[in-house]
Amino acid sequence: MPSPFVVMLYREAPDQPAHRDAIALFIHPIEEGLCRAQPVMYLLDQTSSHTQLLRFEQVIFLQDRIIVENQRPLLLPLEARSEIPTRADSSSVAYRRWLKEKGITFGTTTPEAA
Repeated sequence: MPSPFVVMLYREAPDQPAHRDAIALFIHPIEEGLCRAQPVMYLLDQTSSHTQLLRFEQVIFLQDRIIVENQRPLLLPLEARSEIPTRADSSSVAYRRWLKEKGITFGTTTPEAA
């Protein structure tokens, strides 16, 4: 994760296995409970049409949007005692620890410092 509000995913390019595609989501917090998200994709794809690439982008981000919109609690708890993590959730635990180290409180259950 380049920053708390940027998510990047790299995958093997289907047409060029020696190279990787890059898929990113840039988040701009506007107010508590509201943000603007800008998806960006750098794909090595010489065969798909522009419409097919847009559909692929929409499918990828719709899957994530559904997960985020159905997350409970709505705000991300940063305190270890707030949830019981599982081994499969180690990246989530590391992400929350990283946010806490950076002092990020926007969108979390941790109150902002006065």
